[in-house]
Amino acid sequence: MSMEMLILMVCFLGALVQTTTGLGFGLIVAPMLLAFHEPVDAIQITGTLTLILAGVITPFVRGHIVPKELAGLATGSGIGLLLGSGLLLVLPITGIRLAALVALGYSLVRYVNALMRSAAPTAPEEMQPSRSLAGLMYGMGSGAMSATLAMPGPLALIFLRSRGHAPDRVRATVFALMVGSYSGMLIISVLLSGLSQNVLDSVVFYLAPTLGGLVVGQFLVNRLPTLLFDLITTLLMLSTLAVLGLKIINADF
Repeated sequence: MSMEMLILMVCFLGALVQTTTGLGFGLIVAPMLLAFHEPVDAIQITGTLTLILAGVITPFVRGHIVPKELAGLATGSGIGLLLGSGLLLVLPITGIRLAALVALGYSLVRYVNALMRSAAPTAPEEMQPSRSLAGLMYGMGSGAMSATLAMPGPLALIFLRSRGHAPDRVRATVFALMVGSYSGMLIISVLLSGLSQNVLDSVVFYLAPTLGGLVVGQFLVNRLPTLLFDLITTLLMLSTLAVLGLKIINADF
């Protein structure tokens, strides 16, 4: 099988997982693209395709968005994008990955603990007041990870799910956040590094399987039990930690 065909299959799978859970396209697709494209191009291709997915889905799930949580996450994300862009200029990428590893690991532990305390979370609007400061902090982490690693989703998803929101609300709110986060990330990336013809050609080439995964994912999403949603997202978080850990271990110090 050629590398091109393999990437097309990976784009389809990544889009399917992203559509059903709100997370996963970048984690699945970016490592493959990095083996075939220059790093900046790979990140811009991944970000553009993810933005297209989020932009297509968000209007259809806007009724499930949690406005108060989104406001805090979006505000924090804007701050995080600026901070992350500044960190890219002054810190080595290994230091950024290490900080992301610690933040994501801590958040994942809290996420799993919250799920263990309640097998059937109660809707937050009935049980828990909105914690705008927590949303702001998680949003800042999400924005910083978007600017530095093109991974805005994990911290936002952890925050929303640990707050007791149902999967459909988590998914909708994460997609809405991604529209703004990936837009900001791409604007910053293009301003700093420019936009190559390879990126434009590759986005067009990978778009069909990506949209195919979106269609299949939309068909499956309402058939995804909450327990399976939590299992898949937990495995994706662990995969993200593993990817970051391997990149740190293999880095040249």
